[in-house]
Amino acid sequence: MARSSSGALRAIRGDALIGGRIVEDVLITYETKGVGKIRAVGRAGRSALATRARRVRGLIAPGFIDMHLHGAGGHDVLGAGGAEALLVATRGGKSPEREIVASLRALAATTAQHGYAAIVPATVSLPIPSLRLWMRSVAVAREEQRADAQRGRARGEALILGAHIEGPAITPARAGAHDLSTLVTATALLAALRERPEDWSALRIVTHAPELDGADALIDYLVARKIVSSVGHTSATFERATAAWDRGARSTTHLCNGMDPFHHRTPGVVGAALAHPTAHVEMICDGVHVDLRIAKLFAGLLGSRLVMVSDACPHAGRGDGEFMLGTMRARVRGARATLADGTLVGAVSLVDAGVANLVGVGVPVAAAIDAATRAPASVLRTRELGQIAPGAAARFAVIDRASGSLVERIAP
Repeated sequence: MARSSSGALRAIRGDALIGGRIVEDVLITYETKGVGKIRAVGRAGRSALATRARRVRGLIAPGFIDMHLHGAGGHDVLGAGGAEALLVATRGGKSPEREIVASLRALAATTAQHGYAAIVPATVSLPIPSLRLWMRSVAVAREEQRADAQRGRARGEALILGAHIEGPAITPARAGAHDLSTLVTATALLAALRERPEDWSALRIVTHAPELDGADALIDYLVARKIVSSVGHTSATFERATAAWDRGARSTTHLCNGMDPFHHRTPGVVGAALAHPTAHVEMICDGVHVDLRIAKLFAGLLGSRLVMVSDACPHAGRGDGEFMLGTMRARVRGARATLADGTLVGAVSLVDAGVANLVGVGVPVAAAIDAATRAPASVLRTRELGQIAPGAAARFAVIDRASGSLVERIAP
């Protein structure tokens, strides 16, 4: 094994997804020290290093980035005590910080086994004081993981990039599985963000409805701080949604879900998202939230603007059963997670399954992978992820080119 001043080097070779296209017989060298960085990328050729490099069977891709998930494998982003523990702590009880940190780290380990390089855990709508407690816990989990990664102790985990708050500034008519009693105006959410900004240091994404009072000011605040404003859980018109993206909103939360249905005379957010030239668009590709035939059509229309997310529920990957999503009791039956009234509450699979689903209906494998790698990295403005290039994180997902299925995960 070669060594440098930065630590041990490893080398792999095989076909790789570079800059959105498949390049054959690529040699990738990367460091194993700390978080692990790619040192060099080039044609393998006949060098001595290329001869010694491990040959990878399958397409080498960047690790997946999921910027919208509520849990998986029994790990709730709100901790083992869920929303109830947060609500009790808000009223003066014991802080659930350590339980939340442990749950987030366990979720990071679970998702890494599915080819993930990074996650942005998301919470459903909660009272503002409870959101503050959760946000502080996410910041602690992120910093502790970073410290462990520098010591080589977090190699089996997806990186925790920060937090996504889905609500509570959303419209009641499109609240879905969000507790109506927790919803607030955009003005009230903005006031909370301004009051103690240090509590929100880990905030990366806010899903909100652009038609609410104060939404423009909220967008301006988020844009100024490079926090992603995402249009979602909304009844906004085509014009209002378009104005939000033109103002600086960067994304759209789970297209077709939590918004008015598309109609040819009132196209709403769905039509606006498809028509807008720059807005990124989340889509859940589990075949339940969006029919995969329509997902294929949308993938073709959206191109590089498509962002695949899982919106996975805490019970994802555990089969049938019951769980809590925020303050709402839900259950999994087969491929669906719902409230008692049938409202969908998230997916039961992760992004690796979504990539395979898109490939299975005819989306080119490079495009499907890009939606789970380059596109979310672009939304989050991170150069360290979503690409295979010098300086990027050495976290790879190896994909079967024919099926889109995950073959293995490679990380330092």
